[in-house]
Amino acid sequence: MNQTVRTEQETKMHEKETLDEKLPGLFEPDTLLPIQYFEAMRRKHLLEGEKRLILSVLEDAIECFMKCIDATTSKGQRLFRDAEEWINLEDKHWVFSFDNVCEMLDINPDYMRAGLRRWKERHLELKARRALEKAEQEAALASEPKVLAEPELHTGEPKAQSTPVAPARRKSEAPRPASRSAALRKARA
Repeated sequence: MNQTVRTEQETKMHEKETLDEKLPGLFEPDTLLPIQYFEAMRRKHLLEGEKRLILSVLEDAIECFMKCIDATTSKGQRLFRDAEEWINLEDKHWVFSFDNVCEMLDINPDYMRAGLRRWKERHLELKARRALEKAEQEAALASEPKVLAEPELHTGEPKAQSTPVAPARRKSEAPRPASRSAALRKARA
């Protein structure tokens, strides 16, 4: 009896393993970058000229949206704004609207729009988190006192100082030569 229970469990585990092998990625999250989607689409279908043009329009808008989100130039910022406005505009009347372009390529426009919004939110959160971490690090470095030892005073103990000071030279002390050959020339003179 115990052995039959064990064989049934082994059989079920083997069936599960073969199901996972047969359908890899079935239980993986639905995360896909636009470029991955477009590459897969290109491999599956040989697109005709018009569809390739429409796909290029969509790819360009998504590329401007993703690459120019952090733009510092006015041109880059304008490209991002234009792409974002085009993506967010829900319009079925204009032939090259985001909704119509997506539908011509058999892409759900609402799904694509929601994915791009989530990407933007995550990107901006990550950017803000990095800026906060950098500011905290800079504040921590700025608040640390920089202590350098001063020459000994009458007590024989060095005094701590909060600002760096270059060592003072005696009037009789000449500057050190930069290299060994310069020192030899000076000694010969």
